[in-house]
Amino acid sequence: MSIRTYLTLSYVALIALMCFGMWFMADRYLDRLTEQALTISDQAVQQVTTANLELTNLVLTRVGEYVVKDKAEDVARELAYVLKAGHQNYDYAALRRNPTIRKIAIQTIYTPQGQAGYTDLYDQRGYILFHPDKAVEGRNQLAWEAQYPETTELIKRSFEQNNVAGYFTFFDENKQERKRYSVRVHVPGTPFIVAAIVNLDRFFQPTQERIKAANLEILARARTEIEGHHQSVDRQIKLGGLLGGLALSLCGILGGLWFAAVISRPIARLRDGVRLVGEGDFSVAVPAKGVKEVIHLAHSFNQLGQQLTEYIEKRDFIRDTFGRYVTQEVVKKLLEDKKALEMGGETREVSLLMSDLRGFTALTADMEPEQVIIFLNCYLSKMIEILLDYRAIIDEILGDGILAFFGAPEPLEDHPLRAVACALEMQAAMDEINFLNAAEGLPHLEMGIAVDTGAVVVGNIGSERRAKYSVVGAHVNYTSRIESFAVGGQVLISAAAFQKVRDHVDLGEVLNAEMKGIPGQVKLYDIRGIAGPYNIQLKERSESLTLLPRPLQVQLQRIQDKIVIGTATGVITHLCETRAAVRIAGELGEWEDVRVILLDEQMSPIPGKIYGKVTAVKPVDGDFREAAVRFTSVAPDMYRLIREAVGISG
Repeated sequence: MSIRTYLTLSYVALIALMCFGMWFMADRYLDRLTEQALTISDQAVQQVTTANLELTNLVLTRVGEYVVKDKAEDVARELAYVLKAGHQNYDYAALRRNPTIRKIAIQTIYTPQGQAGYTDLYDQRGYILFHPDKAVEGRNQLAWEAQYPETTELIKRSFEQNNVAGYFTFFDENKQERKRYSVRVHVPGTPFIVAAIVNLDRFFQPTQERIKAANLEILARARTEIEGHHQSVDRQIKLGGLLGGLALSLCGILGGLWFAAVISRPIARLRDGVRLVGEGDFSVAVPAKGVKEVIHLAHSFNQLGQQLTEYIEKRDFIRDTFGRYVTQEVVKKLLEDKKALEMGGETREVSLLMSDLRGFTALTADMEPEQVIIFLNCYLSKMIEILLDYRAIIDEILGDGILAFFGAPEPLEDHPLRAVACALEMQAAMDEINFLNAAEGLPHLEMGIAVDTGAVVVGNIGSERRAKYSVVGAHVNYTSRIESFAVGGQVLISAAAFQKVRDHVDLGEVLNAEMKGIPGQVKLYDIRGIAGPYNIQLKERSESLTLLPRPLQVQLQRIQDKIVIGTATGVITHLCETRAAVRIAGELGEWEDVRVILLDEQMSPIPGKIYGKVTAVKPVDGDFREAAVRFTSVAPDMYRLIREAVGISG
């Protein structure tokens, strides 16, 4: 053999070995890529299937529960219409012979796949009146308590409660344990109770089976496409390896590396994108490059990120919108803790704040409704802003009144101090509000605020359909009574609250007040300022009374629960911007609300509204009394008249 032949054969053998090695390496690498793609597709379909099954289970269970409850309530209403409401004695045998009543009492509950449950009827002693199985009619269900304890517990609860619902277990014809859902509704005006019983899994099992079948079909189609693609590429690589030679082998190697990059790089980007999504970055997007299937997968992944972003935006919108009606602390607790939605509460020490505008109803009686809303919202916007700055939970906004509390749901060590500081800042803000009101020609407002500290029950109050996070207890009523003693511009706090903050506040006067339902007198503390980190001080008002050279004729209308209960006439002998000394003939009690009507020389009422609270009454000569009246609300024209009377210009 010549050396040329030897070299040629050696060269050919080398080329053949290189081609075979290229083919072998490419084949192995392609197999690994295909296995990874199949694994990813299996996992993705499995995750989607699991999510869909959980979602359909949840949604269709809720739908089933609603259908069962609606069916029970419909049957109860029909029976209440047919039976004579309020009838004391019923002939059970006669009722069972009545086909109309039997048809109403025993109804079948259907799903699109067929029968899922039924309704029956029993009385409040447990005796079955109507049942799909006539053999059990007339028997007492309580006798089966040992066999069916869960069902018996629901039956016993239904004797005392309406709309009792719950689950209980049973064994089907295949001896497999399953669960049923039952709703029990009282028939109004009768001693009977309708029970609606259904196998809830009848609602979602058919749908889940269809979802599983569809997902299996998708998975099979995906595997077929991936494997078909693998076979096609494999044939191309083998043909190129056999026919390419050294140059084609080199090109094949480069092509194999490029092809591997086409497959692996997008998948790696997808892997990194999934990791970023798992870390909360829903804005991530991967380039749509590579083979068709990888491009489709990249498009789907990018759409998923966009959908998740839209979901987060909607969730945030709902949270922010919800926060306009419930404080952010309550919203956060409800969103982060499922137990926060449960009915009930806990006993906790909190500080309560209650405020109210003096004479607001009468001041706005002549305003248009739209103007009242604008007027009120201007005031409430400032008050709510201050309350939220101090981390208050706003319980109620009733017209011009506000009830808020501090120290729940999140504990606050300094809630008494925080509540008093918040009340003082609210009072201080009234100057700004009245400045704006004066510029708009609106009435001058006066607000009274009360603060109390004590143990209350705080939690979710209401029902499963409508609830609120609120406080209940004697201290809520006590705070309301304290607030009724507070005059405009005043912050009154209870003795319990004062003991918590006494080292930090500036005390004005101490009131001894008598309250309905509370024996003896209680001490109320007028707070004028607070030190420490808050450093708030209310402006000192000119309380010095000026002796009028000529007394003003006046009529006082006594007001109780916004109703005029009596009238007293007299004269104003001393006057200042905030209060007056009135000499009257007639009945008048301390802490009564009054409307002050100024009279002209002809004893005719001068137009304008002044409201006040009687803070003291003492007898003088004969049947006359001298009353101290603190103004709580003064119309702008009356305010100017008062300033003129006491010699204040401008």
